[in-house]
Amino acid sequence: ASSGITLFPLDDGDIDTLLRHADQAMYLAKQAGRNCYHLFNKEQEQEATDKNYRLAEISQALKNNELCLYYQPKVDMLAGNVFGVEALIRWQHPEHGLITPLEFLPILDGSHLDIVVGEWVIDQAILQLDLWLQQGIQLEISINVTSHYLLSDSFYTQLEHILAKYPAVNAKSVQLEILESSNLSDVRAISRIIKQCRDSLGISFALDDFGTGYSSLTHLRNLPADTVKIDQSFVRDILDDPNDYTIVDGVIRLADSFNRYVIAEGVETTAHGKMLILMGCKKAQGYAIAKPMPADQLLNWLSDYIPNQTWLACSVNVLTTREKQVLLFKLVSEQWLNYFESNIQSSPEDIKGWPILDRDSSHCGFWYKGAKKMQLFEDDRMNKLMQTQLQVCGIGQDLFDKYQHGYLDEARNGLVKLHSAFDEMSALLD
Repeated sequence: ASSGITLFPLDDGDIDTLLRHADQAMYLAKQAGRNCYHLFNKEQEQEATDKNYRLAEISQALKNNELCLYYQPKVDMLAGNVFGVEALIRWQHPEHGLITPLEFLPILDGSHLDIVVGEWVIDQAILQLDLWLQQGIQLEISINVTSHYLLSDSFYTQLEHILAKYPAVNAKSVQLEILESSNLSDVRAISRIIKQCRDSLGISFALDDFGTGYSSLTHLRNLPADTVKIDQSFVRDILDDPNDYTIVDGVIRLADSFNRYVIAEGVETTAHGKMLILMGCKKAQGYAIAKPMPADQLLNWLSDYIPNQTWLACSVNVLTTREKQVLLFKLVSEQWLNYFESNIQSSPEDIKGWPILDRDSSHCGFWYKGAKKMQLFEDDRMNKLMQTQLQVCGIGQDLFDKYQHGYLDEARNGLVKLHSAFDEMSALLD
């Protein structure tokens, strides 16, 4: 039995209102799986009303052709070629302008409209792939799917039907991305549908936002996804935060151990890309390459695309482990110096954060410990390197203290001394 309850006078209404609220609570008990009761709650009722209103609004937007897809390029940094795009949904609202998916997709989660919109996205993305093929453009396209849609009874049939509509499209050029941070509780069922789609249709799968979920290792072991996508929240700060660097390095090594491809999202600068290449990840997407754009703009972007020359240069040399580690150290130490100097030269009200000043917690401190374990250099050079690192950090701390106490000119004049110590440290590596 499903029971719905409301209590008077907590729910202060007339008899008709009380009966209606109890009835609404009963339906929530049914939705929760039956054989339970649900107590009416005004706040929950308002949330449910708001959600139903937003769902109706999104449903109408779909009918009015207000939903559209943007495409973000994905590149092989070493080869320099654009090998694919990710399809990203947007809502072109007639009054509020362009609405990002984070503002409306969570509302769909678990609803029937989640499946309807999911099917629409796949259909539109593969239609676009077909149109590009007619123009002589061959790309891989990746499409986000929710676990709710993936586990729906109609998923495989709908996917098969969409692919049949576009016979010129090779299913191997279609990749479905599953959010690793979403509810992947029924791993067996998800694994089964992935295998069915891969074996029968030829479609590949990727674990999106990898590392943000609670059971990343379990998903990597049990889900037959071809690709692991490193979440941008880790990639964005790899140059500044040694913890994020360690996570990204671990994901790359895990993907390699499990024979998976790896791609990084959130690559915002040339330095980000170079660091990822040195770490063993050559595929990327992010603002350093291009922002998401409509299909018609993508054609112009492709014709004007020039590969990043710094990334291409990395493909020329075969580096030893020591050479890679030295280049990584130079990247993070130069990032630290530029970040610190930029802050010292700025006004206090413009500063949003500082690079890590404590040597042991910084990238350089982490690197030194790793280099010592790997015995990259003889003890004499390692000791000298540690001394110069301590000197750089000590000068940096002194300049920081002066800046914080309002002695801005003294702090800025002290940058010459900091650069001198930094050059001495770099010379030891050279």
